[in-house]
Amino acid sequence: MTGWAVDTAIAVSVLIATVLLIRRPFAAAFGARPAFALWLAPAIRAVTPPLTLPAMPVPTPSLPGAPDYVLVTSPAPEAGGTSIATLLAILWLGGAALFLAVHWWRHHAFLQEALADARPLDVPGVPYDVVASNRIEGPMATGLVHPLILVPADFQEHLNPDQQRFALWHEQLHHRRGDIWASAAALILVSLLWFNPLAHLALGAFRRDMEAACDASLIDEAGSEAAPAYAQTILRCASRPVPRSLCALTAIDELKGRLMMLKLNHGRTRRLAGIALASAIAFGGMATATAAQEQATPETKKFEKKIVIRHAGDKDVRKHGEPGELRDLAAKCPGEKFEVDSVGGTDAKKENVRFVLCTTKGEPMLAALEKAATDIEKQDDMPADRKADILAKIRAKIAELRARG
Repeated sequence: MTGWAVDTAIAVSVLIATVLLIRRPFAAAFGARPAFALWLAPAIRAVTPPLTLPAMPVPTPSLPGAPDYVLVTSPAPEAGGTSIATLLAILWLGGAALFLAVHWWRHHAFLQEALADARPLDVPGVPYDVVASNRIEGPMATGLVHPLILVPADFQEHLNPDQQRFALWHEQLHHRRGDIWASAAALILVSLLWFNPLAHLALGAFRRDMEAACDASLIDEAGSEAAPAYAQTILRCASRPVPRSLCALTAIDELKGRLMMLKLNHGRTRRLAGIALASAIAFGGMATATAAQEQATPETKKFEKKIVIRHAGDKDVRKHGEPGELRDLAAKCPGEKFEVDSVGGTDAKKENVRFVLCTTKGEPMLAALEKAATDIEKQDDMPADRKADILAKIRAKIAELRARG
């Protein structure tokens, strides 16, 4: 699990850096909405689970009278005490929780202050609750469960009817497009990468791209001839930045980029091409999950294998079975059985190797153990110290049986 988390954090960081590098030229070439779609790449990669390919069993025939024995290599119980990995996980999750708590507190405090003296506005044609507040400088949208639009107290006096319509139109689009939910998801993703400066840069860029994409949606609905009047609305509604959990019509630091994007006119074909390219980048990022898992498999393979040896030179390799498989082998053994365990490894990676031998009915245990020792010496699928320990215990049993005659 820790390996998957590290691989995911690295992959998401690389995709964030890629989006930060290409978002502006991409927007210039294809438009604001395709550029905003680029952020799907790190978002999808962040929730992509570890992908593994099932190991295919290679059947081998069992010879009459041949012994069956099983080597199982699996993680052993961790020793007491707190590992460095555990401490790092606690620090990581603690930082994420603190990041979200700070943003929730800012959001709650801002809304509590804004709604303290707010009054509802009855705006025909707007299906969402609209409230005016003296604490609000510009129109904004919020509310995951209860959609709400906040406007300044002098909204109707400060803006002419067309500008009021554009401002409310923009905030309604935020609700219709799901931008409030997208903002919440972005905060959660950044909280998990709170230690990465790129993630915090990306959050600001994400918000700017979201606003530009909302502008593009409005112009697409209103018609390109509405762009000059809408640009005037943006200028009139400029305000100080608000908590990242809210979608404001215009923050002062976004003015230049927003107005420049309004001057661009991309045709439908080019926009669709941009969306297709952004989707390809997003799903290409998912492929890194498979690659990372396949690359990691050889390193961890010896801790996940079950080797069933039917007779000398043949083996059947599968993903390790459940403990019940070993119990079944021992319980159904038609002849004699012999079991030993070897627990060891390093503090970073403990492993347990269990050896179970079941002879066929009437077969001497001594002969079966001698054959098993010969086969195990040829195996390279288990840690060397565990292999030596298992062999030592088998040879001790062989010596005991020989002494009995």
